[in-house]
Amino acid sequence: MPKIIVVLFLLIGLNACKKNNTSTSGDPIKGEAFEYSIIPSATNNAISTFNSEHFVSLDTRTTIKNKLFVFLPGTSGSPNFYKLIVKKAAALGYHSLGLMYPNNSDLYTASGTSNDLTQFGKCRQEIFDGTDQTTGVSVDQNNCIKNRLYKLIIYLQQQHPEQNWQQFIVNNDVDWSKCIVAGHSQGGGHALYIAKKMPVSKAISFASIDWNSTLSRSADWVLQTGVTPVSKLYSFNSISDEIFNYNNVKTQLADMNFIGPATSIDISSPIYNNSHTLTTNATPALIILVPNHNLTVLDQYIPKSTDGSMISTFSNAWEYLLNN
Repeated sequence: MPKIIVVLFLLIGLNACKKNNTSTSGDPIKGEAFEYSIIPSATNNAISTFNSEHFVSLDTRTTIKNKLFVFLPGTSGSPNFYKLIVKKAAALGYHSLGLMYPNNSDLYTASGTSNDLTQFGKCRQEIFDGTDQTTGVSVDQNNCIKNRLYKLIIYLQQQHPEQNWQQFIVNNDVDWSKCIVAGHSQGGGHALYIAKKMPVSKAISFASIDWNSTLSRSADWVLQTGVTPVSKLYSFNSISDEIFNYNNVKTQLADMNFIGPATSIDISSPIYNNSHTLTTNATPALIILVPNHNLTVLDQYIPKSTDGSMISTFSNAWEYLLNN
């Protein structure tokens, strides 16, 4: 797991961006696209750490689906590294956002080689809801994923009431049934873990696995029955991933009863045999810092056409994952 720590800290340097409080494109009217960059502490001054900007996108030029797409970055990553997937979801009609959360390497340090298979789940639960589960991570209820998302939705509703962000809140909590939760690497693991605990509309994991290398087994939580049906779980992985061995990925997806067969987007077209386990062996746009681990969703690594746009096979795959 140590590669994850080094790689994604280096990515911060590659993707350094100017910080500001919040930016808007004007008063919303039908037929506009909106993007907002919002520091987490602006939504709740009790949020004290991991304060890189959330990224929010809404495109009213298309039919609005009244569902929320939530994307969770990988270890030490920022939502600013993953704008393309958030904007793709918005273009398809979703209220869409990339969420900043406590995503340092503590999860893997505590769990990756532990003799306790429950460590991954304990760490993920604490990062999700801020309840004290383990000394392996330290996340309180103000800084956890659940509270950050709730506070961001409330903030967006206050700032832009005509955009109807309030629909994603029910009984003073996130309405998880209206959420598609997705993420890359550590974030992809959180997406699948949240789907185990909350009845989400869908979960999508990009290049993620919770594998204990000491015991050569999936984490304990992976084998537990979840409240979200497996029919709503999807994954997208590179078969050449340098961080997570693809053979272990296949084992873990089988442990979770993912719908297959594993289908390559490089040689197949939608609807990909109705598979929920997509793969690729495409060439990344950037060939440094474990590129194959990053190519499925990280902006700089997604394969590009000669004009700089995302290649059609990836655009089609993302649309399938989001809309199928």
